[in-house]
Amino acid sequence: MDFFAQQDQARRRTGQLVGLFILAVLCIIALINLLTQVLFITLDPPPNGQPLPSLMDRLMSMDTVMIGVATLAVITLVSLFKWLMLRGGGAAVAESMGGRRLNSNSATGKEQRLLNVVEEMAIAAGTSVPPVYLLDNESGINAFAAGHSPRDAVIGVTRGALDAFDRNQLQGVIAHEFSHILNGDMRLNLRLMAVLAGILFISHIGELLMHSSRGRSKESGQLALLGIGLLVLGWIGTLFGKAIKAAVSRQREFLADASAVQFTRNPNGIADALKLIGASQFSSSVNHANASESSHLFFGNIRPKTHWLATHPPLEDRIRAIEPHWDGKYAPVVKQMARRQAAQQPAPSQPEAAAAPSPASRLMAVTLLAALPATLKDASHEPEQARELALALLWPGPDYDGLPELHSAIRSSIEALVPQLAELTPRQKLTLLELMPPALGMLSDNQRILLLEQLQRLWQAQPDQLGPWIVWSTLNHFLTPAPKPLPRNAEKDASLALLGLLAHQGHSDEQQRERAFFRGANAMTVYDAQWPGDPDWAKLSNTLPALTHLRPEQKRKLILAIELCVAQDGVESEQEKVLVQLFALLLEAPIALQDA
Repeated sequence: MDFFAQQDQARRRTGQLVGLFILAVLCIIALINLLTQVLFITLDPPPNGQPLPSLMDRLMSMDTVMIGVATLAVITLVSLFKWLMLRGGGAAVAESMGGRRLNSNSATGKEQRLLNVVEEMAIAAGTSVPPVYLLDNESGINAFAAGHSPRDAVIGVTRGALDAFDRNQLQGVIAHEFSHILNGDMRLNLRLMAVLAGILFISHIGELLMHSSRGRSKESGQLALLGIGLLVLGWIGTLFGKAIKAAVSRQREFLADASAVQFTRNPNGIADALKLIGASQFSSSVNHANASESSHLFFGNIRPKTHWLATHPPLEDRIRAIEPHWDGKYAPVVKQMARRQAAQQPAPSQPEAAAAPSPASRLMAVTLLAALPATLKDASHEPEQARELALALLWPGPDYDGLPELHSAIRSSIEALVPQLAELTPRQKLTLLELMPPALGMLSDNQRILLLEQLQRLWQAQPDQLGPWIVWSTLNHFLTPAPKPLPRNAEKDASLALLGLLAHQGHSDEQQRERAFFRGANAMTVYDAQWPGDPDWAKLSNTLPALTHLRPEQKRKLILAIELCVAQDGVESEQEKVLVQLFALLLEAPIALQDA
């Protein structure tokens, strides 16, 4: 699956969404104007002897312009307000639906299984591990991914899904959600929520007018009629909203199902998950009051009855896209699971086929996670210990006497972690870094700010070294929000500066450095590049985070340029492969785990 191409398609769909939004707003403005003018003419006729103005005259009046401007302002402001509410990313969405954040060190057996599957999928996909939320009060079988980018993505799962799925089915559904993260669907989905909030607000205005029109005066009657009219228009707006959701979402679900099969190499996993939804009395329903606006985020329809405006294709169509010869019966998979649980046997694994991402990547992820020392893995799951682990990853040496504000017990804990970290391979260190974001995300704002200051001081204590700088850059990426984009020319300069750093650090011979740099620059189709000389570490630290805003095709070229630059000598070591994966993670364009 070409995720860069899918990200480009998601960006184009954002343009389509804007077009649909403008069309919907224009239709609503026209209908509101028509409604108000009809009410004015019929309920407020001119005095006797004066001619009745025509509807066309009223529609061409200044009143029409004012009503249109007011309607547009209300819809735009509500959409903007909703977008600001969603600035918290996926966590804000999950918490708005009553989601409970899971913690590995206090999870039950099934919750731990879910966390393990999410960790394995994230490591295999080459991205950081997202926080996981459980919707405890939802018996329907469903899940979702939400966020603006991989940096603030979360995975949500209902209690019904956690109880119903075995490990294979859970893997299929989580892989489906990871495809939404990698395809760039999440940001589009959050924009869709914000846009529709403005359109649907019209019906809320109608309800308010109806409730405030109590009384027998003429004005109260007019207000009530206007409220009824706006309520009806709100329902029309709801139809617009559902049509937009259906137009944007349906094809993306088929794509995510196909991606899940590629990730897991097990079509039965996701197919059986869909069959369990069809067999369940609760289906994929989600009953929380805030779920409706998020319906397009979920794995299945939150209202089980499928119709032409549903956000998801019918279950039968999705299953047959995976299993063309399915007999249309849901019951066998339930009986099969009951027999399996009675025998306490795991689901049989499916034969693997060659496709990208490599089927071995999940196996490698499991192996990497199992090989990590238990003390380090446990530390990555708790906020306080993850903070100590972050400092230990950048600790300059046993004689370092900086950071005098550290308590002696914390310093001792960090110094005890340093030897364990020194024994890890580069790939194990990358795995550990990918595990840390959920725990670091639970730090308070003051703790996070202090940690960032301490990490920067640790890096500055060992300047001009690629290893400490890339670790600091990665931790900084996890702990800070996305920066503003750079101007186009500055994006190119920042990308070339990054290639210059890698060429400078990867080769000792000046001629080899320049050859590596220009090889990467040519891959970016920048044929007029100038050798930047010695790297400007401070400038690179400021510009690297903003490269997450590169367009998907530019990210593809930059990652290829990085690969060519570090492999100029013709041999790509494990350390160099890990370096490429780290930069892909920082660009929010993760690449699947590859064999060393």
